[in-house]
Amino acid sequence: MLLRDENVNVVKKAILAMTQLYKVALQWMVKSRVINEMQEACWEMVSAMASEIIQLLDSDNDGIRTHAIKFVEGLIITLSPRMPDSEVPKRHKTDISLDRVPNDHPYIKYNVLWEEGKAALEQLLKFMGHPAISSINLTAALGSLATIARQRPMFMSEVIQAYETLHANLPPTLAKSQVSSVRKNLKLHLLSVLKHPASLEFQAQITTLLMDLGTQQAEITRNMPNLKELRKRPRDESDPAMKKIKIEPALGDDDEDKDLEPVVVPAPKPSIQVSTQSDIDITAEFLQPLLTSDNVANLVLISMVYLPENMPASFQATYTPVESAGTDVQIKHLARLMASQMTAAGLGPGVEQIKQAKEALKEEKALKPESVLIKRRISAIHPGQAISVVGAQTTAGTADTGASQTKRRPEPIIPSTQPRLAGASGRKKIFRLSDAIKPLADAQKDKLKVAAVKRILRSEKAVACSGAAQARVKILSSLVTQFEVPLKNEVLAFILDDVRNRLDLAFAWLYQEYNAYLSQYPSGSLNNYDECLIGLLSGLQEKPDQKDGIFTKMVLEAPLITESALEVIRKYCEDESRSYLGMSTLRDLIFKRPARQFEYLHVLLDLSSHEKDKVRQQALLFIKRMYEKDHLREYVEKFALNYLQLLVHPNPPSVLFGADKDTEVAAPWTEETIKHCLYLYLALLPQNHKLIHELASVYTEAIADIKRTVLRVIEQPIRGMGMNSQELLKLVKNCPKGAETLVTRCLHSLTDKVPPSPELVKRVRDLYNKRLPDVRFLIPVLNGLEKKEVIQALPKLIKLNPIVVKEVFNRLLGTQHGEGNSAVSPLNPGELLIALHNIDSTKCDMKSIIKATNLCFAERNVYTSEVLAVVMQQLMEQSPLPMLLMRTVIQSLTMYPRLGGFVMNILSRLILKQVWKYPKVWEGFIKCCQRTKPQSFQVILQLPPQQLSAVFEKCPELREPLLAHVRSFTPHQQAHVPNSTMAILEASNKQEAEGKELQATEEARGPVPPKNKGIKREREEEAEPQPLLPRVSQDMIALRLAQEKALKRQLEEEQKLKLKQQNQQQPPRATAPAAPPPAEESVELHEDVPEVENPTIFISMQEEEESLGGENSLLDSSLEGPWPNKEVPNKEGGTSSSSDEGSSGKPTAANQPSPSPEEPEKETQAAEAKSPSPAEEEPKPSPEKEKAMES
Repeated sequence: MLLRDENVNVVKKAILAMTQLYKVALQWMVKSRVINEMQEACWEMVSAMASEIIQLLDSDNDGIRTHAIKFVEGLIITLSPRMPDSEVPKRHKTDISLDRVPNDHPYIKYNVLWEEGKAALEQLLKFMGHPAISSINLTAALGSLATIARQRPMFMSEVIQAYETLHANLPPTLAKSQVSSVRKNLKLHLLSVLKHPASLEFQAQITTLLMDLGTQQAEITRNMPNLKELRKRPRDESDPAMKKIKIEPALGDDDEDKDLEPVVVPAPKPSIQVSTQSDIDITAEFLQPLLTSDNVANLVLISMVYLPENMPASFQATYTPVESAGTDVQIKHLARLMASQMTAAGLGPGVEQIKQAKEALKEEKALKPESVLIKRRISAIHPGQAISVVGAQTTAGTADTGASQTKRRPEPIIPSTQPRLAGASGRKKIFRLSDAIKPLADAQKDKLKVAAVKRILRSEKAVACSGAAQARVKILSSLVTQFEVPLKNEVLAFILDDVRNRLDLAFAWLYQEYNAYLSQYPSGSLNNYDECLIGLLSGLQEKPDQKDGIFTKMVLEAPLITESALEVIRKYCEDESRSYLGMSTLRDLIFKRPARQFEYLHVLLDLSSHEKDKVRQQALLFIKRMYEKDHLREYVEKFALNYLQLLVHPNPPSVLFGADKDTEVAAPWTEETIKHCLYLYLALLPQNHKLIHELASVYTEAIADIKRTVLRVIEQPIRGMGMNSQELLKLVKNCPKGAETLVTRCLHSLTDKVPPSPELVKRVRDLYNKRLPDVRFLIPVLNGLEKKEVIQALPKLIKLNPIVVKEVFNRLLGTQHGEGNSAVSPLNPGELLIALHNIDSTKCDMKSIIKATNLCFAERNVYTSEVLAVVMQQLMEQSPLPMLLMRTVIQSLTMYPRLGGFVMNILSRLILKQVWKYPKVWEGFIKCCQRTKPQSFQVILQLPPQQLSAVFEKCPELREPLLAHVRSFTPHQQAHVPNSTMAILEASNKQEAEGKELQATEEARGPVPPKNKGIKREREEEAEPQPLLPRVSQDMIALRLAQEKALKRQLEEEQKLKLKQQNQQQPPRATAPAAPPPAEESVELHEDVPEVENPTIFISMQEEEESLGGENSLLDSSLEGPWPNKEVPNKEGGTSSSSDEGSSGKPTAANQPSPSPEEPEKETQAAEAKSPSPAEEEPKPSPEKEKAMES
């Protein structure tokens, strides 16, 4: 049927169609003289549809209910007679009504339709009085009642009474705005009813209601009916009963229908006067004399106790000030208001009297058919009536009559007199029910139970509309407690199907089960209660969406939480999507049920080591909040420490795997099991710093795997404590034996991103100096130590693991990730590198020092070219020269090739410092010259012949390029190159012989007495070892010195002459290369070499060397032989200006060497391996050289 369609709009259209269809069908049936089977079937279907539409007043849809209200309105108007004073709209003038239905219609019964109409009105009034009615439906019902009252005045009393009841009992579900709207509609409909002439008898009630609704008296008077028209109407109108219905002809004298039907007395015309009183009227008349001043005062005093603190919104919206209080009219109105409320509650004498009247009417109806049946029987055997013979032929008319009779109910048989049964006393046998019935089988009983329960469950909507929902819940909860498991499952499934709307049934069942347990306490069993609670909680757990907190409400309002239910709650918490809701429920249980709060707290504490990260983090968050509560603090702390103490076991206890007994298992400790013991402890540590000492004591007894895991996870909690924590400072001061790595890790965690506090530095310094001299303690607080302390600790620090050394340098250089920077370091980058060069080799091996310097060079952002230049200059100025000086120079040049000019200056100054006295530095010097050729040629030419020869012995490949470089000089420039230097450059077998002849010639010239300064320098150089050349006699040294001095004087005179000539032609541009010629010559020597930009932060090397004097003592140092042991500072160096100027040449890209960054380290190691021992530093001269010296 369309009325049962799923589409709401289809149902609405069907109801609208039925509103007109019912009238048409009724008119069709009334006009038909003969009713056939099709018409009967059609009318039965129309009646069934009308009944179904009336049932739609209980629909879930507001729109369907509104259409059903309008249908019921039309049905009531159709099934009630039209009165003379009925206000019928013009469009409904031709509509059928009950007054057009004849009393003797063969099929349509007047009285039956009249009862159906009144029953429909009762349904409508009952629907309007429902407490949960919506505002839309209430407005529609008010309008329908007003229409019914105007068109059918005989229902005026019921309508006014319904309005009174509604005014006194507005639905509590209405909002404030809806209450105002309903009151406004009620006022309008009352005014429309007041205009009707039939309202004259009810004017007092209507006026009082309108006054309560805030209507002005003038408006009420304006809507009163006109009395003059009321007087004229009875004379103008004739009795409508005479012209009501056109009587159709009878069917004939032989129609048995007249005999079978009761004699119907014509129905009296309904009038405006109401002879019977309603239940409200009876109760109001009963209350009115009782409402004296004393009684009302006592009622007010008694009701004050039950008044709510805040005025309800519905009362506030409906309240109007009482006018004319204490008058008879007001007392009567008050009595009717109270009567309407009492009647709605089923109280008062009116309810009882109406109930008795209805019961009496039912008895009359039960007796009335008996007299009718007797009359039927008498009329059936009336003399003169034709009696049909079985098997006789009948006419067509009688056949039709017989066919219609077969469809009627069978005539009852008049009971005949029964003979008495023979017996001892002659009495009848007493009837016993047990004799007439048989006991049912168990299967039948179960089937009946299930059917009864299902009927009760399915009647939810109908019961809700009837107002008996609470009674239904009580019945179900009482019955389900006595059910077996299948029936309980049926009820449980019904509850879980719509748990939000059936929660009251769930709680009623749960409390009924608990009550059954208490009634048998202490011998009672909790099994039924436990199964009920677990079933409800498990069902809620399976629901996908529980945002409204039904699960929490069920747990918190349950009378008892069993162990099984607690396990369900635990599983609910383990669901990552509901962990917060589940743990919130546990928290509420802990705080609201103190008797078992530690049992619930234990479940939450167990979840703090759950394998799911989200569940664990959520549990820890709740536990940290509970740890702030004093009464729970001790239990939480004890639980955390118990788990921490498990780490002292060699194997993990079974407690960690869910077993009850604390026994060790064969499985070894894993990172996960270790963390399970630490999660809760580490979460509490930032809140209670005293717990750190417990960790230290456990750490000393734990195995290595546990220690490693502890060191990995301790970082965040320690940062949460902060370096100002007194307990942490106490731990540093009293570091337990075996907990050194733990303390060190704590210090690292605290100082990774922020500099150490002075108090922390003090504690660490005391620990290092007084108790545990382990340099690793100092690493975290390096930036808080003094410069001297850091330099003293460097030898020990660079011996550590390379990773640790890297961290040390990161802290000192400020390159670690975080907020720390080099500004707070006691050493700047340059000072750190210098300190590494100055480390005593007896305290630290050279390999560790080299690795440390490599770490420095790896930080290109820190060690820029400027920083390295400052470092090289300061290292070069030290005495003695550091062993790794030249390695640093080479590495700096490799990193920053633009330092070439500056490196040349360094090399030139190293010649002044007699770098060949330091074997390791001398080897580096040669390598540096080799790598920087041809720029280094100018420096090499500054070397004394002996050292120059040593350079060629080490690097013979330098001879040819250097010789080619010298030959590229002008003849005048070549004249300034010492002959000894040229001799070494042009050394060969032939050249050696010529060199000997030249030497003999120079010896024939005679010796030149050396100056005191030369002797002093020779004695000074004799004090240092000369490992590169063999020793010669003192006479040979004096001879060679005299020859060189004479040659120098000659060259100086020639230079002075040429200088005057060149000054007249052009100004000098630059200085000459290697030898010490005057400035005029140096210009020509410098023309082939491009200039190099020197860093601006350095002082000019030329100015520094000019301040040392004009004598050229470099060549003097080339003499062989021992010098006096007395050391004299060398401040009178010769013409080093030329070397400085020549060092400014910048190498081109083609000639620039490009060694790898690792090459300096390899070369240094090779140099260490090749360096001669102290016994081998002065090699013995060969026989050929001895002969040459003798000659």
